[in-house]
Amino acid sequence: MKTGNTTRMKHGFTTEDLNCDPARLRAAGLRLAVLGALAIGLGACASGGESPFGSSVFVDPSKYDLYNCQQLATARKTTNDRVVELEGLMAKAETGAGGALVSGLAYQTDYRAQRAQRDAIDEKLARNNCSAELAPPPAAAAPSGKRRR
Repeated sequence: MKTGNTTRMKHGFTTEDLNCDPARLRAAGLRLAVLGALAIGLGACASGGESPFGSSVFVDPSKYDLYNCQQLATARKTTNDRVVELEGLMAKAETGAGGALVSGLAYQTDYRAQRAQRDAIDEKLARNNCSAELAPPPAAAAPSGKRRR
């Protein structure tokens, strides 16, 4: 039987059973701090900044090789709309508590991928001497007055 100043807790444990040694608590806190610093450091490396290598991993270099100017312009508009949408979502997320973390976790990867895709489309548009503006769709042929039976 245990002796000393023990108090039975709700689930039948005593304070001695919990090993509340201050030295162990400090060691556990130090380990937690080191792991947190490591996670932050690796997260900073993963964010990559604005390096060209960081964005090139998101896009297949030959994805737009067979696109004509009209297809490139359509893809650019769609991609740019998504970039603008993500920028708005990130700005909105950053207004709340812990918003920078939420923004980074929820939107940053998709945002970087869409920007890299938009940049790849822009390069292809420039190489093909295309305009990024969408051409108006061809006018539909007007039906003739005579009906076929």
